[in-house]
Amino acid sequence: MGKRSAVATTEAEVASLTLSQLNQQIAWSEHRARSDLSASLRRLTLKHLVWLEEQRERLHGVPAPKRRRF
Repeated sequence: MGKRSAVATTEAEVASLTLSQLNQQIAWSEHRARSDLSASLRRLTLKHLVWLEEQRERLHGVPAPKRRRF
């Protein structure tokens, strides 16, 4: 069996996380989106961040901040 990614990429993986773990992944994605990556990697990271925040809102009722989605 392969190595599991440290970042949740499916709804099932996100659903298995606690709110605290999900918040940690969101914080990591925010940090990464602000880091010195190439523009294309920043866009991908921001898209993933928005998706994680939408999942948190759906699962835990925490309102997602307004961000522009690419």
